[in-house]
Amino acid sequence: MTSVMRERGRSPLQPVDLAGLLKGLELGIGQAAHLCGVSIRQLSYWTDKGIIKPKERKGSRTYDFAAIEKVCLVKQALDQGYSLEGAAAAADAFLAERDQQRAEREGRPLEELRQEIREKSEKLEQLAGRIRRGLRTYRVSGDLGRMAASLSGLEQLIAFLEANPYTVNTARQIALRVGREVSAVQNDLNLLEQRRFIQKITYPGADVYRYIPARRR
Repeated sequence: MTSVMRERGRSPLQPVDLAGLLKGLELGIGQAAHLCGVSIRQLSYWTDKGIIKPKERKGSRTYDFAAIEKVCLVKQALDQGYSLEGAAAAADAFLAERDQQRAEREGRPLEELRQEIREKSEKLEQLAGRIRRGLRTYRVSGDLGRMAASLSGLEQLIAFLEANPYTVNTARQIALRVGREVSAVQNDLNLLEQRRFIQKITYPGADVYRYIPARRR
């Protein structure tokens, strides 16, 4: 059977459920303290105060996944300047909110969760697009002062050109399409042409601007 599966290129092994294994983890106080980056004395004190609740077995304490997670959260809060009581409260609040969110997700229909993921993905794509256009605006404008002064207009123009590749129009036609003053659009087009983002073609009586997207390597 094994040789047949190997010949067909399939492995008989299955992925290990590490999350499930970790939930069954139990460590002694020394191992738990070392894993979480705290001293044995600290962990013992937190345990005695009831902040951390280990499992008691025949006079010995073992720390399971939940206890270890809380130790790490308490240490995070202490490192940020919380008192011990404040750190414990912050850890409890974090875990309660996390568990509530998890319960809400588990109770929602799968299609609803998928729709939420799609919407968040679209928002991230839109944000990434704005960042890319902002970077292009900065490269075109050449300095932060000019970018800050003309970001909305120049960014809008770049977005328009990228959304309408192979545009060939006059400044007036482009201004009408983006809803801006011709003079302002003309200034931005001149800047884009100087930076070779677009090409200007001079005809008798009018200049025409052409945008051809750069080829991706």
